[in-house]
Amino acid sequence: MESEFKSFEYFKSSLIDPFFELEEVLSNKTHPCYTNLQFDIDNIDPVILEKFVEENNIDKFLDRYEDKHRGRCKFYLIETIQKEIAEKRLEILSDTSNKTLPYTSENFNDINILENNLVYTNQFSLYNNGYNYKDYVYSLSPSTNASNSSYWISSVISNLIEERGLNFKIRLDPFVEKHCSDYSPMFYKMTIYGRKLDWNRLKNIQEDEHGRWMNENFISGTEWTDFVWRPEKNELHFTCEELPKIEDLKIRGSRYFHAIFDKVTGLIKHCDGAIRIYSNEEFNNRLKFHVRNAEVRKIGKRVKIFQLDDFIDQSTFGLIVTNFMVWNQDIFDYFN
Repeated sequence: MESEFKSFEYFKSSLIDPFFELEEVLSNKTHPCYTNLQFDIDNIDPVILEKFVEENNIDKFLDRYEDKHRGRCKFYLIETIQKEIAEKRLEILSDTSNKTLPYTSENFNDINILENNLVYTNQFSLYNNGYNYKDYVYSLSPSTNASNSSYWISSVISNLIEERGLNFKIRLDPFVEKHCSDYSPMFYKMTIYGRKLDWNRLKNIQEDEHGRWMNENFISGTEWTDFVWRPEKNELHFTCEELPKIEDLKIRGSRYFHAIFDKVTGLIKHCDGAIRIYSNEEFNNRLKFHVRNAEVRKIGKRVKIFQLDDFIDQSTFGLIVTNFMVWNQDIFDYFN
């Protein structure tokens, strides 16, 4: 998919979302993307723009704009470029059979690339919440269409690497490869943490314990979240999946989390966060089942974002799952 926007190449590899950066680019004529962005604004199809403005009631956001037309163009470009970036990223992530971006870079000629395009974090040094290899820095791939959706889980991973020496497997963002001197990401704040569940009760269950949360927030962008705890001999398997809205399937997958609790040690021995990519047909089929059903494993394509095969305590597990599933209030409430 080739973008019609000249500014697309710049924004897709930027560490700052177009929502925060587009205005800054337009206000600086010396910015390397200024000319291309101005061209994009000047060449927006007026019919498409008018339809966008009406469907999204854009004018209610334009009180602070002296030039209303320019404001409409900015909102249109931001949303359209965001969607194109997310769609193109999802297309690349879904190709797990080949070495894809960013691993096609010459900088990765001698790095060990694992199955599913994961890489070990111990091959990198940490750098401003990113992963430094040689002279370049990379980012954890977003888990949804929101550019900062992996910001908090990446922070947790970085902290666990520094404090405990854990070695994660991670999937890097296809579009981010910045020289160390150019790596200046945004920093976000959010109060989010995990605490222990009633593990003593859970480890004694004899059959699946499962549930489904329907998010009542209409702007959440999700259908529902399924979860199941499954006892298997001396292990307890936790799986949850947050399903997106069907209209968003081109720009995001579901968020899928799996972990194994060792009943003998009382520790989590494995956990991984992934996205599951669906076609419309696959998604409609997925809606017929709960994540506990075996049929689910055959639907869609699972792409891992990170994986940890090491023992961690229950509190750390809660920290990891809530940060990977950031903005999912039901997961947050369940683990708190």
